[in-house]
Amino acid sequence: MNGLLKKSLSCLALGCTFATAPVAQAADAPAMVLVHGAHFTATAWERVQQQLGDRIDSHAIDLPGRNDHFLPEKVSLELSAASLCSFMSTIPGDKVVVAHSQGGAVVNASLSLCPDENISKLVYVTAVAPLDGEGVFSKLSEADETHYFAGVSFNEQAMRMDISNPDSFANSFAQDANAEQQRWLKQQAVAEPALIGEGTIDLNWERFEALDKYYVFAKRDQIISLESQQRTAGDLDLAASFEIDSGHLPMLTHSKDLADLLVQISER
Repeated sequence: MNGLLKKSLSCLALGCTFATAPVAQAADAPAMVLVHGAHFTATAWERVQQQLGDRIDSHAIDLPGRNDHFLPEKVSLELSAASLCSFMSTIPGDKVVVAHSQGGAVVNASLSLCPDENISKLVYVTAVAPLDGEGVFSKLSEADETHYFAGVSFNEQAMRMDISNPDSFANSFAQDANAEQQRWLKQQAVAEPALIGEGTIDLNWERFEALDKYYVFAKRDQIISLESQQRTAGDLDLAASFEIDSGHLPMLTHSKDLADLLVQISER
């Protein structure tokens, strides 16, 4: 039994609670599991889910440590991955898992914890996707870090990444957002548990290689630059890739374009 699995089973034995989704009716088409990135919650996917409508049975997870009882210093990459496994176990049938940003690391870590989960495709939306032994942000650049810290500061006492300058945060994460979208962004963005970014991936290679993988590039992203995205995607043996002319939050600024791409990927 690997260390990642031991930690997660220990957490479950202690009675950790995880976000859960309502059980959906089984259908021929796969369900879609939407995993948010740093500083956001399941609400990040609201506009995409509206665009998906009844074309896809979609489920957006709230990862622990944002709007729940978990203290930030207790929220690790392992706990986040265990939460995702618990969430997926409530959704019957085949699944397409879509990860944004830091969510890509959570998804990759989950493959070791629930290797028998019925997943057919992974979709990375301007996301990190660290491989075995790699850190969550190991493929990002100094420029990415500079843009990130323009609006964020490390709260060492609380082990939390705080949004210290909302205007700079919005401009770095979604410089292409209109005024209404920027207002939404500032209202919905939350502090982020810092320990997740310190995690290292224990990847189930056999499971990972068996899955069809797709990457959606955001051409104007300043948090995970296009160069960093390309460096990440180059190691994934992709079935296909796509582009959106957006900043870091295409689910906010280009929700219809992203939803249409997700439907296209689901149907491949």
